Amino acid sequence: RHVAECKAAIAASTYKNVEVIVVDEGKERSYQRNFGMNKAQGKYLLILDSDMMVTPYVIENCVMLMELYKYIVAMYIPEHIVTPGWFGRLRNWERQFYNGTLVDCVRFIRRDMPNFPLFDETLHGVEDSDWERRIIGVKATCSYPVNHHDKCGVVSYLKKKKYYAQCLGKYKAKHPNDKLLTFKYRCFDVYVQNGKWKRLLQK
Repeated sequence: RHVAECKAAIAASTYKNVEVIVVDEGKERSYQRNFGMNKAQGKYLLILDSDMMVTPYVIENCVMLMELYKYIVAMYIPEHIVTPGWFGRLRNWERQFYNGTLVDCVRFIRRDMPNFPLFDETLHGVEDSDWERRIIGVKATCSYPVNHHDKCGVVSYLKKKKYYAQCLGKYKAKHPNDKLLTFKYRCFDVYVQNGKWKRLLQK
């Protein structure tokens, strides 16, 4: 169901010159993303999960900015969690603090950038952060969001985080000085930097 909705959202985009590759190999997410990227022929790549729906101007805005500013190598895309219920609202409120930070991950990337990286298939959950750290260059943020239909309750959310935490040791070995691994950044700085403390106090 979500795959059809994801494809429909792309088809409804204002930017039409796209190639859509759907990967369902029954493997880990990092493997599937690498498989898709190796098949892609376009100048840019947009990485989406099946439960993510682009809003109409996302692709056009990303292409426009990267065509205009050739030094931009990748872009963050703001993410709105649209899961119903109080937990969905809580996650969406929290997610807005992450946009464009070390907790976030770029999703739109220039294919012809030097040393284009693939995902580390030995990492699960933290492969996004590892991939983002290996993309060297200027990164910008799209003006429009994707809607994330992550229908994850409290229990399933905690189980998912526990599973992902199993790879933190490998991630730390690759990026020992990453601020993302510090309690101060993850649980304090990301919520207050750049004036975000005002939004924190409002809620």
